[in-house]
Amino acid sequence: MIKLKLCYLFVFLLSMLARAQSISNGVIKLAHYNNPDLPKVDGTDIWNDITGWYDPIKQKEYAICGTTDSIYFFDVSNPTDLKLIQVKSGRSISAKNRDFETFSHYVYCVSDQARGDGRLQVFDLQYLPDSVHEVYASSKLGKYTHTIFVDSVLKRLYMCSNTLPIGFSAMDVLSIEKPDSPSFLFKLAVPVKPTGGYLFNKVHEMFARNDTCFLSAEYNGIYFFRLTDAQNQAILGSITSYPEQGYNHSSWLDKSGKYLMFTDEESGLDIKIFDITNYSNPKFVSSFNSSDQAMPHNAYWLGDFAYVSSYHDGFVVYNIKEPSNPHKVAWYDTHPVEPEIYGGFKGCWGIYPYLPSKIILASDLTNGIYVLKIDSQYCGMNEQKSAFKKSAIYPNPATNELHIEFNDLQVSLFSYEIYNTIGMLIKSDVIANKTAIDISDLNTGSYILHLNTGTLNTFQSFIKQP
Repeated sequence: MIKLKLCYLFVFLLSMLARAQSISNGVIKLAHYNNPDLPKVDGTDIWNDITGWYDPIKQKEYAICGTTDSIYFFDVSNPTDLKLIQVKSGRSISAKNRDFETFSHYVYCVSDQARGDGRLQVFDLQYLPDSVHEVYASSKLGKYTHTIFVDSVLKRLYMCSNTLPIGFSAMDVLSIEKPDSPSFLFKLAVPVKPTGGYLFNKVHEMFARNDTCFLSAEYNGIYFFRLTDAQNQAILGSITSYPEQGYNHSSWLDKSGKYLMFTDEESGLDIKIFDITNYSNPKFVSSFNSSDQAMPHNAYWLGDFAYVSSYHDGFVVYNIKEPSNPHKVAWYDTHPVEPEIYGGFKGCWGIYPYLPSKIILASDLTNGIYVLKIDSQYCGMNEQKSAFKKSAIYPNPATNELHIEFNDLQVSLFSYEIYNTIGMLIKSDVIANKTAIDISDLNTGSYILHLNTGTLNTFQSFIKQP
């Protein structure tokens, strides 16, 4: 009998060990924060979305995240020592949804599915790590807004599913030319079907590159628009019928603009990749998921990888260098429940993978805020590091020009691309017979430079200063 009990115990311990090992693969937890006593909605949910901000002057990194009633600001410059700097009122209460976007040294904050004093809030971050200042708070341009997106090139703030003090808009476009004082530009003119009625009523989330916008329209699919101004709005294409179709949630464009990746927010529905070279005739390329019942929430394209927040399965990384053959390479489960009961919205809500240090910020509805690091062997970072040794950029920070030094290479012609910290292409060109790039037209902030000489292909970060 004793031997039998020991056998059962051994099997139990093995199963627990297997579960513990499956919680993560190739991802290391550096820090974690939670306060289970904070106000909850739906019984257990405390936290919602998360974003990051890099201060190019002080060279420090921060996390900004939401709870049901507040906005939290953390210093993550030392990623193993997560420091809570300040907590600000989110104005609304019992908020299931908060969303955040940064521009320059400001963060824009909205809430939805909430009660109370909903409004668009703007905080000035330049005084961090000492303090955060609310510089704008008003419901005039949006009382409850489901999601927002900043286009830093056109200096626009897109307000999706925007409930105003009077009325509702599928999406509004604001100017942030004056970052601390946003102003209304125009409203999305949703086309009417030949049979009557609008093509869709709500934009759940959107992605913009210059004036081309990709609008996730719930069960109606995803639509491509060119939004130049109020008088020049044109639909370019759509994807309204596709494999494993459900609630079209959000999308992200690769750096070339050829491939669009999007999610459907329902259990068991895969992430999809489409070739959108021809907007009027998008082509299905592939679909992928972390498990049969998983529900991917947000998926971000970063180089050759997809970084995904998947509710029950946590933070997941896929190699999508070949978009037709995605495969999972690393993960960290922020919601380790045994057995995992899929269905409903529990677990990892959001991630932010665009800080210069390459740490990952993640938020879990119940379990709080995580700072994660990917083991370089799983995501090809070793190759990037060796490439860095073959080139250097200076000065850094820079004001007007970036000079390129190609160590041990004879280079007379190279191409470059400059991206902001959310992966948006800002400018690109081909350089011949010189080694300097004009950056005088860039806004102050942090950027990523992609250099390609044919034999050298590398990414490096730099700071544009005033």
